[in-house]
Amino acid sequence: MSKTFCPIPWNFQAVRNNGDIRVCCQANVTENQGVVRHKDGTPYNAGKHSMAQARNAPLMKIMRKNMLNGVWSDECTRCRQEEEVGLNSRRQYEMQQWKYDIKDAQRVTKEDGSIDTEEAPAVYYDLRFGNLCNLQCRMCGPTDSHTWYEQWSEYHKEEGFKDTHGYVKLNRNAKGRLETNDYNWHGSKSFWNNIEKNLDNIRHVYMAGGEPMMIERHYEFLEKCIKKDVAQNILLEYNTNMTMLPDRVMEAWKSFKEVRIGASIDGYGDVLNYQRFPIRWEQAKKNLDKLDLFAQENKNIMCWIAFTVTINNVFHLPEFIKWKVSSSGWKKINSTLRRPIITHHVAHGPKRMNIKILPPKIKEDLEKYYESWKNVYKGEFDELRQEKACKILDSVLQFAKSEDYSDSLQSFVNFTKYLDKTRKQDIRKVVPRLKELFND
Repeated sequence: MSKTFCPIPWNFQAVRNNGDIRVCCQANVTENQGVVRHKDGTPYNAGKHSMAQARNAPLMKIMRKNMLNGVWSDECTRCRQEEEVGLNSRRQYEMQQWKYDIKDAQRVTKEDGSIDTEEAPAVYYDLRFGNLCNLQCRMCGPTDSHTWYEQWSEYHKEEGFKDTHGYVKLNRNAKGRLETNDYNWHGSKSFWNNIEKNLDNIRHVYMAGGEPMMIERHYEFLEKCIKKDVAQNILLEYNTNMTMLPDRVMEAWKSFKEVRIGASIDGYGDVLNYQRFPIRWEQAKKNLDKLDLFAQENKNIMCWIAFTVTINNVFHLPEFIKWKVSSSGWKKINSTLRRPIITHHVAHGPKRMNIKILPPKIKEDLEKYYESWKNVYKGEFDELRQEKACKILDSVLQFAKSEDYSDSLQSFVNFTKYLDKTRKQDIRKVVPRLKELFND
């Protein structure tokens, strides 16, 4: 078995917020963010081009050959790095999800790395219908949230930003607000025709944003699946910030084979409010309680906490784990053995939010802090939860220590000072263990 094999290049298509097609969301660690391009370098875009043809773009063929030969592609750097430090990677997750191994891939793959797209149709989609969002998360930016436009432009002193398709120029509308049409690709008839032609083959759809609960195209897709009588064949998966949980989406979910909801919750109380501004923990907790009850009443619902580890909450992580086990009251959120306690992943980018930027002294403090929490777990958790909790801490610490990114520390400090001032927040109060970085 190839240690680099992943089913994604054979059964999957991912669409960025701007419509550009990419290998998968984990490939964003590379400079081109894993975008699938024509020979002339222009991106394949779901709003303009054949999605089937994109599956045999030059990059896709190269990646298939690499995987069959046990070679890591640059686009797979994130998975490789996570596996090296004991984190569960996207590749490993997909290997567990799909009964599709290297022999299946070899059977349908030609010598040049191409596949017959009709013999091997796409069964799994990652769909992001634009960048409409109500939050300005500190590890995010304007490509994923339109509410970032004003502060991003003010900080960078330009009304625009780079994305995979080029430079995005922002314009002032009649109300004086910055806007762009670059993320409205999902109204394309070509895209919907491509999807509808393949509806019978679809088995898994991942929805992210922006915030999918705000996006009308997301509901349009669900309605199409229900109307075409294919919903019972499809597993829906979400990444949502839990600021809203409309009744109409929960009613639609009842028609699908399975629905998995990853709740982007990176702590509780002020820590969450700080990282995912302007979220309010009280509202998020109310919706999480509502989701947990709904999952108890509907067997097709699975849900978990998707905790993004950044420099802002790396010291909060052990405390949140204890709160989740001892105080949350949830019965279904992270209730399976496969997803005990919480599901976590580390932020690779932007670099200023990566925990590798911590200076050596603070990394040493982090290690001592985590060791003290392991003793807490020994006294309060059963053996299984103790093991899983300690494994989470060990993997995060190992990732932090695996490389030195401290040359980006000043970038984090400068950006944090700007956001704290404009948002009337103070990292020294929320993350006191980092206050020495801001004592000037």
